[in-house]
Amino acid sequence: METLQSLVRELVILVILAVVLELLLPEGDLRRYVRMVLGLLIIVAVLQAAVSFWNRDLAADLSWVTLGQPDRAGTREILREGERLWQVGQTRALDEYEEGLARQIRALAGLNQEVPVADVRVRLEEGRAVGEFGRLKEVILILGVQHGDAGDVPVGAFPAAEPAVDPQAVARLRGLVADFYGLTREQVSVRY
Repeated sequence: METLQSLVRELVILVILAVVLELLLPEGDLRRYVRMVLGLLIIVAVLQAAVSFWNRDLAADLSWVTLGQPDRAGTREILREGERLWQVGQTRALDEYEEGLARQIRALAGLNQEVPVADVRVRLEEGRAVGEFGRLKEVILILGVQHGDAGDVPVGAFPAAEPAVDPQAVARLRGLVADFYGLTREQVSVRY
């Protein structure tokens, strides 16, 4: 009896939905597709009721089509999993974006022969505010400066003496990167 009530309720909802959509949609191909989809939903509702009436396992496979009360625990679990996947994807996208920006800035800095840039690090906004997410926050240019016979200074190592790089060339490079990416000069820093 409950199956029959559910079937009648779903059919009434689908028929009302079909009538409303029929009135709202303009003439054309879209109306035909909507009719076809609603017809398929009616067929699925009838099949689901018939299968559950005969108590077959197929009813479980068609349960996602029902218009009745959703399984709240299952829905929460699906939403949590979706949120987790969204965060993983967002983190991955940010990492790849950072890496791509660093490569791009390294190539731009490589055009300047006066200042040898060994590495570039970028920091991005991670907040969820609209327009803030993924915005370039800071660029750090790490210079690989030659010290006579000592060779290149490894990345992250601090030389004992001030490197022999023209400070004006470094300022020009900072200005170039800042102007190219719409940053202030304070957002572009240089490390040796």
